[in-house]
Amino acid sequence: MKFVQSNMRVALLTAVSVTAMSMSAAAQTTEAENTAAQGAAPLDEIVVTGIRASIERSLDIKRNAATVVDAISAEDIGKLPDVTISDSLQRIPGVQVRRDAGEGGAINIRGLPQVTTLLNGEAYLGANSVTTTQPNFNDIPSQLFSGADVFKSATADLLGGGITGTVNLRTRRPFDMKDGLTLAAAAEAAYGDKSENWNPQTNALVAYRGERWGILVSGAYSKADLYNGYNGIQEGYNGTLRNEALHDDNNPGGNVDLGGGFRYNNTTRGTPVAGGFDVNGDGDANDAFFTNQAFTGWERITTRKRTGLNASAQFELNDALTLTGDAFYTKQVQYDRTAGFQFQAVNWHGAEYVPGATRDTGSKVMMGDREFDFNTTQVYNYDLPNFDSYSENYRTESQSQNYNLELKFDNGGSLKASLRGIYGKAKQKQDQSYLQFSLTDGTQWHGGVGRYPEGDIPFNTGGYTVGTLPAQVDFTGNTPQFTLPGHLQASLGDIGDYALKTMASENNYRRESDMKVVRGDVNYEISDQFNISAGLRYSERDAENFQFDRVAPTYGGCMVKWKAFDVELNNTTGCTAPTGRVDANGNPTYYTAGRTRKADDASFAGMVKQFNTPVKGVGPIYVLDPKAMDNAQAFHDSFYPGNVEMMIPGQSYSVGIKQTSGYVQANIDTDIGIPLRGNFGVQIINTKLNILQNDVGSDGAYGLPAADRGDIVTDRSFTDVLPSVNFAFDVTDNFRVRVAYAKTMTLLNLENWGGGLRLYYGIETDPVTGHDIQRVAGGNSIGNPDLEPWRADNFDLSFEYYIGRASMVNVGFFYIDVASFIENGTMEVTGLPDLDGVDRNRTITINTPIQGKGGTLKGMEIGWKQSFQDLSFMPLWLENFGFEANLTYSPSDSGRVDLAGNKVPFQDNSEIQTNFAVYYEDDRFQARVAHNFRSKRAVSADFGGVAGLQVYQRPTNYIDASISYDLTDYLTVYAQGSNLTGEKEHYYLTFKDQKGWNNIYERRFVLGARAKF
Repeated sequence: MKFVQSNMRVALLTAVSVTAMSMSAAAQTTEAENTAAQGAAPLDEIVVTGIRASIERSLDIKRNAATVVDAISAEDIGKLPDVTISDSLQRIPGVQVRRDAGEGGAINIRGLPQVTTLLNGEAYLGANSVTTTQPNFNDIPSQLFSGADVFKSATADLLGGGITGTVNLRTRRPFDMKDGLTLAAAAEAAYGDKSENWNPQTNALVAYRGERWGILVSGAYSKADLYNGYNGIQEGYNGTLRNEALHDDNNPGGNVDLGGGFRYNNTTRGTPVAGGFDVNGDGDANDAFFTNQAFTGWERITTRKRTGLNASAQFELNDALTLTGDAFYTKQVQYDRTAGFQFQAVNWHGAEYVPGATRDTGSKVMMGDREFDFNTTQVYNYDLPNFDSYSENYRTESQSQNYNLELKFDNGGSLKASLRGIYGKAKQKQDQSYLQFSLTDGTQWHGGVGRYPEGDIPFNTGGYTVGTLPAQVDFTGNTPQFTLPGHLQASLGDIGDYALKTMASENNYRRESDMKVVRGDVNYEISDQFNISAGLRYSERDAENFQFDRVAPTYGGCMVKWKAFDVELNNTTGCTAPTGRVDANGNPTYYTAGRTRKADDASFAGMVKQFNTPVKGVGPIYVLDPKAMDNAQAFHDSFYPGNVEMMIPGQSYSVGIKQTSGYVQANIDTDIGIPLRGNFGVQIINTKLNILQNDVGSDGAYGLPAADRGDIVTDRSFTDVLPSVNFAFDVTDNFRVRVAYAKTMTLLNLENWGGGLRLYYGIETDPVTGHDIQRVAGGNSIGNPDLEPWRADNFDLSFEYYIGRASMVNVGFFYIDVASFIENGTMEVTGLPDLDGVDRNRTITINTPIQGKGGTLKGMEIGWKQSFQDLSFMPLWLENFGFEANLTYSPSDSGRVDLAGNKVPFQDNSEIQTNFAVYYEDDRFQARVAHNFRSKRAVSADFGGVAGLQVYQRPTNYIDASISYDLTDYLTVYAQGSNLTGEKEHYYLTFKDQKGWNNIYERRFVLGARAKF
């Protein structure tokens, strides 16, 4: 958006009259920008830029809107206030941001992620949101936008908005620019203090505006190497509860002579007492502890290559018709290259440690038919379990295209109309590869000997024997401290002590979606104070997710996903028995699926490197360089030729959505003693769903996906009637009061409707045969076609006082009554067989989305923007300073209670968020320092299947800063820094001393120069 002044240095043109007859609430700001640009005098134009000017533009949008809306505006072409759009949006009260590789990514509004994204006032299909509703903007170059609006109250003409808000991204259009030719370009170099790489970034814009036509093209490219560190519980492995009693139903093998799994295969753990074994020294056997499967530490370099293009053309066909065409394209190629270690239990469901430091929380947990005291654990004493190094690589390619063609009719009379067509398509593909080296001798798997057609091969001569060495993990501090035995410490530095255990490529996907929208709006002005608008809209969206594992042929024609030393190939699990090998009784035996070899084997030449782990007491270690797996297919084919893609039916689906909607809205601008502006109306949306799922059979052998037994097709429809009311009372010239009510509906993430069941397995030794069993250990059911969308009633009340052109104070209150929502939950399932096809009557926990009802979200927002130039009493030396501050208080109640008895908020919600930024601006120099705070965040429920064991993220603080200097009227140099304090994210399980894990990000710095003509 461009605002100009004519021959005046200070007076800023304020032609930002947002008309009440606009075609949609989201389009109001775009219409205002065009009006301002078209109505300005063409002579001696000077574009006003800078921090203060961007705040003025944002306040003009808020001041003139009939709805509850906040906005951010770029300080200049190609310059939003922060590195990403998400980082900029967090300056708006009520917007909460999750960092991804240290950059702002997914956002929610007022604590909920069900947020709709628009592009220039209509639907936008993003490559990072092919199957989701929550916006994630890390693939979108921020330099392509003039700003963004956040609508917190809905209007009837805002069709398909979010539950708590709608984000409208605004690109530049030629009629926003000054007359004639505009050129702008910037070049930057970015640096991370942990990744230690300089990265290039550049953007440019070319625009021409004639008397009746204009054209604009802008583009941006960037490359970023972003550091992520992690230490603590290995999140994806979860865990389970263990207790001290003799009879623990979860005890592997059902051996009731060993207490609660703590003495599994080791009778020295714990002291015998009445009813079991005391492992924490309190004299009884009444305690339960959370037992995680693995500790880990890793470093990940996320490399992102972003490309974005925006093109727009506008034509005044005559005095009544204006034609606008837009094209918006983004592409991102991302590599997540991870290297780390696993300190891993061999038995997935046995406690292989003795608690060294614990605390009785006073909370009770039910296990079987008994109640136990839940204890947190801070120190874990192990008989050293499996120790591995590993590497993982995710390559994700995202691409989206969005096209818009819009014809507007306005001949200056009472009738105005518009017709608009939208087409979008997006796709995303992800390939994963994983490789694991072990430092053990492998005796826990087949006695440490692999069986192959040419003969037996020892797994790892020189490796240590599991369970024979003491080790400790001390998590009393924020970072786990490992104490490893001297033998293992010595082995860490010897590449010859590492042996290949596992290779896999799993959970890969291909996602595609397309979108078509046709919309027509009319507005009839009955009088200067009253007009009616109405419209019809039809949209189609189809999305498909193809999830697959790579599987390879091995011995005996067996197809295998886990090319692993602990996987047996035999005739009892679904493929031809090996020939030429028999046991002592002459019966055919098995082959070992994974070909073991040392890390210094010639096949790994140039691929293995040493790396320092981000934890105390471990490292450096040898790992496969994750870059060697950039091409997952080629890498796996080089070791196991003939890998094929095998669909995972439980996670593959397609969803088709057809929506027909219409609205009628009355817009008023009158005087009832005090000026009143606003609107009231209703929208009706009919939604038709076509959901295709796969009927999932039993899981295949050797980690293969479950059988696809055919399609399950669900057709359903529902209609929502959504009234809305928005009024703004201009009590004085500077004081406004707003009230709003709306009923809202937002569709689910598509996987919540289309996804199916996927099971997970762990190794267990059969006490009868002595063979390893891949036992069913848990699973995820990600979809249910009968789930209802999010629905809520929203109430807003806000007060705004405008101190000056760039200054205001506002206080807002909101109450959201959520009638239906989706949350992560669990269910207990029996009757699922292990991978050998035998049902051993196990009860396992399935993570699944469940229908939540009756949740509430309420709170308040406080904002203060202050330019000291707007205060007449300020001394001259302070006039160039200013600040922006906001606070959001949003307590929520999902209806759940955690293990400590506390109410659980909606997931991803923080009760308190604050932002504070102070800035300085004179004729040539600008500087800004910004602080962002989020209180405790609810992450996920029932971790490891333990009811009430809620994952929380501790409060976070981020500090960013930027400076710039105008060398000339055409050339600016600047620098930015983000996460200047090196903030870490700490996670815990309900109780602060039941530590979970930590995310570690780096400080980022940018140096750049920008030119504009």
